[in-house]
Amino acid sequence: MSIVYCIKFDSRKHNIANNIKALLKVAKVNEIINEGDIVAIKVHMGERGNFRHPRPQIVRAIVDFVKNYGGKPFVTDTTTLYSGYRRDACEYLETAAINGFTIGSIGAPIIIADGLRGRDYREIKTGGDLGTVTVASAIAEADSMIVLSHVKFHISFGFGGALKNLAMGCVARKSKFDMHAVSKPTINKEKCTGCGQCVRHCNWGAISLIDGKATIDYDKCVGCGDCVAICRFGAARLSWDKSDRLLRLAAEAAYGVISAFEKGRIFYINTLTEIVGFCDCATPLESPLVPDIGILGSYDPVAIDQASMDLINQAPGYLYDGISFKPIAPGTDKSKLLRPDINWEVLLEEAEHWKIGSRKYKLVPI
Repeated sequence: MSIVYCIKFDSRKHNIANNIKALLKVAKVNEIINEGDIVAIKVHMGERGNFRHPRPQIVRAIVDFVKNYGGKPFVTDTTTLYSGYRRDACEYLETAAINGFTIGSIGAPIIIADGLRGRDYREIKTGGDLGTVTVASAIAEADSMIVLSHVKFHISFGFGGALKNLAMGCVARKSKFDMHAVSKPTINKEKCTGCGQCVRHCNWGAISLIDGKATIDYDKCVGCGDCVAICRFGAARLSWDKSDRLLRLAAEAAYGVISAFEKGRIFYINTLTEIVGFCDCATPLESPLVPDIGILGSYDPVAIDQASMDLINQAPGYLYDGISFKPIAPGTDKSKLLRPDINWEVLLEEAEHWKIGSRKYKLVPI
């Protein structure tokens, strides 16, 4: 049975930074930090226009803790496959600064782990359906890692927590595509402007301009998805997988990321605040479904995600339908209420199969 540490929010607790440091101290995270170790602090810094992502103050508290024990922290995330403002390192660093993440605010450098265009990675063999996982280089080369995740609901996973942060957030673009795609990219000719960006950056020479429009040669296309990320006009598109298959592949990807580290060198923090219906990649101005609950910490990503969903489902909630707030009774599986076609538990079941962790846990209050 895994230990999950819990800071429940109430009016008697003050100063989020002090509470984060207390969580790290009680969990003895200092024991996975040796003098001079390079420590990755993995966090989703939010899409441009999103304001639900973890606050820089929380990241700064983690940075200060790592430095206090002789570690050299850096804050990190990877580029995205979808078309947004985090498709390459230049756009992501600018977006991070807009969202409040700078070396001045968090006290550590920000490194986009998979390089300028999402092609910098180390391959980790897994032996499953993916075969190999392309772990972002800066993450794979770190000595230890602290994974900070904002728990929320998700359009493809049902919910997003520590496991999703590992599986999607720590890998390069190739593995993101391998998990998501059910077909090769297509070009919407009406949206294509003929700018030629996809042609110049296709490593396989599979795209050319014909009559001023991008055209894919599927005999050459390997389905890497780079054109989808590079296109600024939404002309290159993929069919996204929203099935159990995606969740099973994600568990394998999480296993691949964990395999890049020595056993026990990763600690997970889940914030159960501002729990909304979409990922931090999205920008809807939606209302949270449940009250803020608190913050969890564990060395087991399966246990912390199970505990997160249990606490969320035990809480009362409200669903805004555009007119009024409808109550959600405690005990309701809120993920299945929002995404009835997605069985979020598959991810946890498959993660147990890969021996990543256990769904059985003991909640230890701090």
